[in-house]
Amino acid sequence: MRATRTLILATVLVILAVGCSKQQPSVRTVDATTQAEATTAVPGGNPAPTATSQAGIPNVGVPLQPTALPQVYTVQSGDTLSGIAARLGISLDSLVKANGITDPNALRVGQRLNIPSAQLSAGPADQILPDSEFVNGPAYVSFDVSAFCATQGGYLASYTENVNGQVLSGSEIVALTVRDYSVGPRMLLAVLEFKSGWVTNPSPAGSALYYAMGDRRTGRELLSLQLAWAANQLNQGYYDWRGRGMTPIDWGDSVTTAYAPTLNAATAGLQYFLSLGATRDQWLEAVGAGAGGFAATYRRLFGDPSQFAVEPLIAAGARQPTLSLPWSRQEMWYLTSGPHGGWGEGSAWAAIDFVPGEGYLGCQVAASWEVASAAGLVIQSVEGQVKVDLDGDGHEQTGWVLLYLHVASEGRVPVLSQVRQGDPIGHPSCEGGFGDATHLHFARKYNGEWMAADGPLPMILDGWQIHSTGTSYDGSATRDGQEREACVCQDPSVNGLSAGR
Repeated sequence: MRATRTLILATVLVILAVGCSKQQPSVRTVDATTQAEATTAVPGGNPAPTATSQAGIPNVGVPLQPTALPQVYTVQSGDTLSGIAARLGISLDSLVKANGITDPNALRVGQRLNIPSAQLSAGPADQILPDSEFVNGPAYVSFDVSAFCATQGGYLASYTENVNGQVLSGSEIVALTVRDYSVGPRMLLAVLEFKSGWVTNPSPAGSALYYAMGDRRTGRELLSLQLAWAANQLNQGYYDWRGRGMTPIDWGDSVTTAYAPTLNAATAGLQYFLSLGATRDQWLEAVGAGAGGFAATYRRLFGDPSQFAVEPLIAAGARQPTLSLPWSRQEMWYLTSGPHGGWGEGSAWAAIDFVPGEGYLGCQVAASWEVASAAGLVIQSVEGQVKVDLDGDGHEQTGWVLLYLHVASEGRVPVLSQVRQGDPIGHPSCEGGFGDATHLHFARKYNGEWMAADGPLPMILDGWQIHSTGTSYDGSATRDGQEREACVCQDPSVNGLSAGR
């Protein structure tokens, strides 16, 4: 019998915090024409090409890869320095020295403390996957999720779920998660198999049936919710390693494990995810090379991951193309949120938010047009979302891609349109995410990786460079000695941005 689950709620697929309000979920509507992979290939896919288009971007000597910050601890309410040191199993003196603290009583909630991880035992350093297997990048141009799942005979191949009134197959839900969170489908399928056996086992039972990715919260039994949670957590580890800093794993009883400093981002992301809900011994087995580890599960499904490696994922010559502000050059819009998650707070803080100068709109569709920041091909135009491929090859996995989120359905640019810089994209709204006010959420990806707005390849729009304070949603923009601060306001001198000099 075909496995089907129906959710009675009117809005079914709740994807973690894509939107532009802290800790708020976004409601996604599925467009069946965009769920399946656009390309077909033999199940498992072909080895990826070793070179990708960079749209003629010149080599400017950008560092080859972002490097991880020191491992960190974020101060919580009620914390003390001595308590943090005891919890992490390090000396108070070393914690004080590592952070140049002169007043131990001056801790503040949200403060990030560098951890002298040399005092901690480090976890395994063996690479589990190359970074190009972790993100939905060039390695996946020829991978067909549906074709692969059909050959495995597991529960996933027969599973269906009612998503916002539309029945989707298990492989379509995987493809939706891959598309939105930009995680690698082979990696995600291997995690699903490792956690619950859904890929090859036709009859998973018990917790494996209802909590396929290990999120055991009440009401999280649907595959769509399990995959969204897992993708967000996987991204959390990957992008923390890329620059936000990793918190050592606290196993309790003052037993703490630091991440080995030589890890690549993909391995750090997997190690973080596999630590959730695990004991230290379970984690060591999961991240190890033995038969009970994740790596062995991946290899049983797909073979040696090195065959799919595209290295470096971010080329030394990568540079952001020239981008304009995404509205008419005659208009002033307002920066309302600094860098935050491109899709879910686990992803890189790749997105910034803007509102047009029409006063407070609530969720009324704005009259103003958002426009293309650069020329390209519209590769996605669905509920609230527009993605523009700047290299024009039609593959979201390669080169630069711009995401415009909360685009109203009326007037939204059709898919496969060729747009020039300044061409209309659509009108800002609340559609396509959970937000309490009309705005534009704007983000970038490169080779499938969410690009931090304030990172090695900073976001620059008409000369305005975006900066983060180190706290999600907080930030600013600077140009020629001028500074504008993200603010829930519309004050030209505080947060107003325009192309004019």
